[in-house]
This record gives sequence, C-alpha cells and structure tokens, in this order.
Amino acid sequence: MVQQDEQGNSIESKIQNVTPTLPHLVDLTSKCVLIKQLTTEILQKAEKDLNFLTDPSAEGMKSQLANSFIQLRLLNRKSNLEKNAGKLATQEAKLAMDRIHLQLQDLNYMKNYLQREIRKCRSFRSIYQKVPLLSEEEFLANAPEELKTQLPEGTTERQQHHHRMLQRLNYEKEERLRLQEVVHNKLKRKMELGDSILAKKTKIEQINKEFETFLKEATPLKKLLVTEEETETKMETEQ
Repeated sequence: MVQQDEQGNSIESKIQNVTPTLPHLVDLTSKCVLIKQLTTEILQKAEKDLNFLTDPSAEGMKSQLANSFIQLRLLNRKSNLEKNAGKLATQEAKLAMDRIHLQLQDLNYMKNYLQREIRKCRSFRSIYQKVPLLSEEEFLANAPEELKTQLPEGTTERQQHHHRMLQRLNYEKEERLRLQEVVHNKLKRKMELGDSILAKKTKIEQINKEFETFLKEATPLKKLLVTEEETETKMETEQ
C-alpha cells in the first residue's frame, strides 16, 4: 500500500522528487535507480518468457544486479559512516558553540559588572567634595609656588583640573595643620594663663583672709586708741 500525506500526495513520489546534494547520496540514488531498472527489466522479460531466468543471456543482467546490490550495501555502509561522522561533527560543533556561549555569558557578566562599577565610580562622592576649600583665586594668591606648578604641555584639561584639585587639597591640608597648631598653642597658653590667674586669685584670697584676721585681732587695740584719743581731746577741752 502506497503511503500518502495529509494532502493525498504519494510519499514515494515526494521522495523521488527530492534532489540529493551529498555525493554519497547521489551515488546511492543512482544505484537504486539502476537496481530498479534492472529488476523491472528482468521481471518483464521473465513474465514474457518463463525460461528467461535460466537462459545464459540473463546471467549478465543478474550479475550486474548482484554487483549493484553489493555496491548498494557498500554505499549504504558508507552513508551510515558519514552519518555517524556528521553526528560526531555536529556534537563537537555543538560543544564548541556551548563553550563559546558560556564564554559570551561570562563576558556579558563581566561587562555588566564593569559597567556597574563604572557607574558607582562616577556617582561616588568622596569626602574631599564635602570639604569647604578656599577659592582658586585665594589659593593662587596665598599658596607657595611649589604648590602651584602646572603639568607639562600635552596633558589634557581633565588631568590639569585633577592636578590643580590635588594642589588645593594639599594646601588646604597644610593650612589646616598650621591653624590647628596655632589653636593648640593658644589653648595651651590660655590654660597656662588660667592656671596663673587661679594661683594669683588663690593668693589674693589668702591675703584677704589674713587681713581680715588681722583686723579682727586689732579691734581691742583700736578701741583703746580711740578711748585714749577721746580722753586727750576731753582734757584739752577742759583746759
């Protein structure tokens, strides 16, 4: 029974209409066509003459048919070997493609990671950006010459700007350290003056206490002197 597809076309006719492209398939197809022709011719002659198969004239056709079958088996074996080789080559190509795909995934991961790190670096805000710096005019007016040297010619504007920012930061650091030392010395002097004032104040308080004690002890003498003065004044008045 001839098999048919859904549209009712003969599958065998479809197969016959397919044009093979691989060399061994071309040889295999031509050999099948030859075997079909020889078989058909032998069967037609055998139907016409029942003794044809025993006729010596048919030996050539039978020998050719046998050789064709042998060659067909060889071509079929070769086709299977080439099919296996094709499968192996396909597997190796697939493995190579999988390796390349994994490498591509690794590169994409590394690319995305580097892009994230670049975005982080670009959005990073260092502490120096929060430090209030002197203006560039004040820096150029007050900074020493060794902190105002420029980069040699050929450098980019970005490099010059970065170099000038480092100079301003170094100058700001030196100024802050100098002012910190000044503040430290003044605080130290303030503490020394405070200790001196405290010592003098303590001494004054001690003198005041001793003076008060002296005044208290001198009160009877004061009364006696006052009494004598009053007596002398009274005597002078009576005279």
